[in-house]
Amino acid sequence: MRIPVLPSLAVAILAVAGCAADLPQTPPPADALPSPSLYTLSPGTPVDGTARITLSRGRGTATGVLETDGQRFRFTMAGLATTGAMPARMTVTAQVYGLQRSSDFAGTYRDVGGAASDLDAGLRLGNNNLVLMVVRAPGQDVALGVPPGGAVVTLQR
Repeated sequence: MRIPVLPSLAVAILAVAGCAADLPQTPPPADALPSPSLYTLSPGTPVDGTARITLSRGRGTATGVLETDGQRFRFTMAGLATTGAMPARMTVTAQVYGLQRSSDFAGTYRDVGGAASDLDAGLRLGNNNLVLMVVRAPGQDVALGVPPGGAVVTLQR
C-alpha cells in the first residue's frame, strides 16, 4: 500500500501556516520605549549621577555635563523644549537613575509620565537602556517637555 505524498505535504504546510498566525503581524519599532512602569522609583533608590543641562533661547540643542562615579561626560541634547518666560540662558539639573555604564546615558529620551510623589517631582525622561532622568526647572515660570519622538542625547568624545 502506498501512502500519498501530496496530502502529507499539505498537512505540513498547513501546520506551519497555523504557527505563523500566532506571530505578530508587524514587528515593534526598534526605538519602542519600555513600559513606563519600569521607571518607577522606590523610596531610597540611589542616584547614579547628576546632569546639568544648559539651554539657550532660540537653540534646538542644549549642552550638558553628566557627573557619575567621579567622572564627567559632556553631551548634547536635541529636543528638550521649554514653555513660559525662559531667560536667554538657563541651566537645569537632573538626577540620573539606572545608569550601569556611561554609554547607557546616550539615546532617545521620552516622557515616561508623572511622578508618584513630590520627592520625584519633575519631568521624567526614560531611554531604551532603562536610564531615567528626573529633570527639574529652576523656577516655576518655565515648564520643560519633549516632543512625542523624544529628545536625543549624544555623548561627546
